[in-house]
Amino acid sequence: MNTPVKKRYLTKSRFKLALECPTKLYYAAESNGYFDKNKDNDFLQALADGGNQVGELAKFKYHPNPVGDAITVETLQYDAALTQTHAKLSLPGRVVVAEAALLYAPYFVRVDILIRDKEAKTIDIIEVKSKSIDDDTVTARFKNSSNQYATQWLPYLYDVTFQAEVARLNFPGYKIRPKLLLLDAAKACDKDGLHQLFQIVQTKNAETGVSRVQIKTPPHLTEKDIGNLDFLREVDVRDIVDELRHMPIDNVAHVPEIHRQDLATFMKWAGELQMQGHRVFHGVSKTCRTCQYRAPAGNPLRSGVHECWQLALSQGLLQGGRDLTDRNIPLSIELWGGASGSRSFADVVLKQGRAFLADVQEDDIRPKAQYGGKGMSPLERRMAQVQAANGQGPTFVLDEERLSEMDDWQWPLHMIDFETSAPALPFFKNMRPYQTLAFQFSHHIMEKLGDRQIRIRHANQWISTQAGFFPSIEFVRQLRKALMPSGQLEGTVFRYHNHENTVLRGLRKTIEDAGLVFVPDATELIAFIDLITKSTGDEAEIYGPFAGERAMVDLHRLIQEGYYSAKAGGSISLKFMLPAILHDAPGVAALYREHGVYGAGLAIESLNFKGSQGHVWLQTEKGNDPYKTLPGIFSPEHGDLNEMLLRLAGDEDDEGAINQGGLAMTAYNYTQFNGLSAAERQSIEQALLRYCELDTLAMVMLVQGLMSLRDFAA
Repeated sequence: MNTPVKKRYLTKSRFKLALECPTKLYYAAESNGYFDKNKDNDFLQALADGGNQVGELAKFKYHPNPVGDAITVETLQYDAALTQTHAKLSLPGRVVVAEAALLYAPYFVRVDILIRDKEAKTIDIIEVKSKSIDDDTVTARFKNSSNQYATQWLPYLYDVTFQAEVARLNFPGYKIRPKLLLLDAAKACDKDGLHQLFQIVQTKNAETGVSRVQIKTPPHLTEKDIGNLDFLREVDVRDIVDELRHMPIDNVAHVPEIHRQDLATFMKWAGELQMQGHRVFHGVSKTCRTCQYRAPAGNPLRSGVHECWQLALSQGLLQGGRDLTDRNIPLSIELWGGASGSRSFADVVLKQGRAFLADVQEDDIRPKAQYGGKGMSPLERRMAQVQAANGQGPTFVLDEERLSEMDDWQWPLHMIDFETSAPALPFFKNMRPYQTLAFQFSHHIMEKLGDRQIRIRHANQWISTQAGFFPSIEFVRQLRKALMPSGQLEGTVFRYHNHENTVLRGLRKTIEDAGLVFVPDATELIAFIDLITKSTGDEAEIYGPFAGERAMVDLHRLIQEGYYSAKAGGSISLKFMLPAILHDAPGVAALYREHGVYGAGLAIESLNFKGSQGHVWLQTEKGNDPYKTLPGIFSPEHGDLNEMLLRLAGDEDDEGAINQGGLAMTAYNYTQFNGLSAAERQSIEQALLRYCELDTLAMVMLVQGLMSLRDFAA
């Protein structure tokens, strides 16, 4: 039996890669053997962002019975998809086809929704995106204050432009009308449980073994069952597509001038690259920092980023004499980029020709203005990272002036962490797309007992995974009860970065909008939120800045300005700071290596670990990573999902808490389908409780470590 040769068309996804960097077309070919951190996480990504559900829902905006009339081209095979599309388009009158396949070699696209009107001679190309839109963005035609297309919108605009161009080549004589279908976050859903009608499933082809994410809908579902779809907002982008067709491609760092003169020129070049399978290399830039084709140390697959670095060195674009085969050696783009405004330090050091972090010079990154803040300046933090890469300087740096704030903290200390979801497809009636749902918190307390003795306990937790239950208001109610059991707040409340503050300010509006009829204790809940929060950036612009009398202390800011660890590299994310503090404060680490210390009824009380010997957080066989000591979120038969879920959470590179926005949100979204068994729901809930408990324990460990390091330095 002959294996069919896989065609190398320039598809939508490959066109997107070529826009990011044409070298990625070579790295993306599976046969070339490159590591790809985005590989095989379609199912979890679908749970996380809801894009597949929105795509399925969109069909009901353009057709009254898309399921019954089978408007979707389901097959993934090129030839079969083209045949089915042709058959559907051969019907008379107005025809709506979902996932329509169009080929004009070497270009092949699957159009989310294609509408052909034979009499009017029009082709509507509708690209569905699970991205929020507002009036200001539409009015500005997706441009920023500099009258340039906003960076966050360009990939979507180029996507629909590429499809419109392929449609134009396929349908001569027709007027092509490209449109984006987006989510209007100002419009509420008018149906409870809308998401239940679009369940995410993962299927596997028995012959090929290839997994595929699909949306399962009831067989007789029609537009009458859906409700109002006003929150799906169609934006005609014909003017934008016309402009993008004729303007140069905006990717100077990776695309030569001759190939970026206009869209057709770029498409021709990218199509040839894809068909031929050759690698091209035209430089490095700040975008390399987020490239998915960078293999970590120890991974047997090839590393695209490291090979690009080798090419840049050989062409004299970068300078540096270190060994690129050692992936533990940090590259220059790993320089900490925080507190830099719009300036990209990855871009700065690459323009200076620095290949490795150790090569960066202070003059390369010295700011124009003098630092006027508290504690360690951003420049000092960056240079500490450079010195560590050179094997110079201490393993950690403390700024005692900044850390002396710890002496003024009121005890007890309350560590809180939230888990939230902001689903694209609303779960409840009157909920808006991307409205935040707060479904879980954890609360650790540190109490002084005298004689420098501190008692630590996991004091409170709350979670709701019940499908069909709006959790956010009860979440605030239970949080207030946890922090103010006597009606008064005693001590200091801590968060890690902005998430908890932002969530509570958003929930304040939710409670305010609901009113006293639906939330009889609204006054008390709003007063509680105002007590421990401060204004967000948007609120400060509108109403002026304010801070509650007992506003939460941000440990992230304290770390940024008061503590640097070589072990954490260029990150202040808690997932990196936790192993760093345990490395730098071995006395604290020793405590969490002991049996019989952490658990219910033990020295450090736990609400979720109840064995007689407790839970040992630092285990050599687990790489001394506390998170690896926890069981998977999903049940054992879903081991592949657990692996992908941890990778999804582990990829997070913001400066916030470990699980924020990734692991817990994805698992919660999974629980919101009624088809989940009670046993599996309970299993996921128990796993989430353990993960969230560790999030607040990590904050405890961080404070313990800082106290230990300060004592040692005194």
